[in-house]
Amino acid sequence: MMTVANRRQRDRRIKEVAVEMERRSGLDRRLIVESATAQIHAVLELLTQLADQGALRDDSRRLLDTSMLRLRYALERIELE
Repeated sequence: MMTVANRRQRDRRIKEVAVEMERRSGLDRRLIVESATAQIHAVLELLTQLADQGALRDDSRRLLDTSMLRLRYALERIELE
């Protein structure tokens, strides 16, 4: 007797595909982290300029401050690696 579970198991198509793995060296990983760090620094500079202009409403200013705090936290964690 063919049950739904048996039929599903039989109908599954399993296809093995060879995938070439890209291995990164320690230097490559450090360069990526440094690149991310530089990008976060640039974003923080832009956000600081925006905040200093004073053209934001209070709720937008709070969201911006929270975003900057989160970016600084992420940056600190990246720099520790």
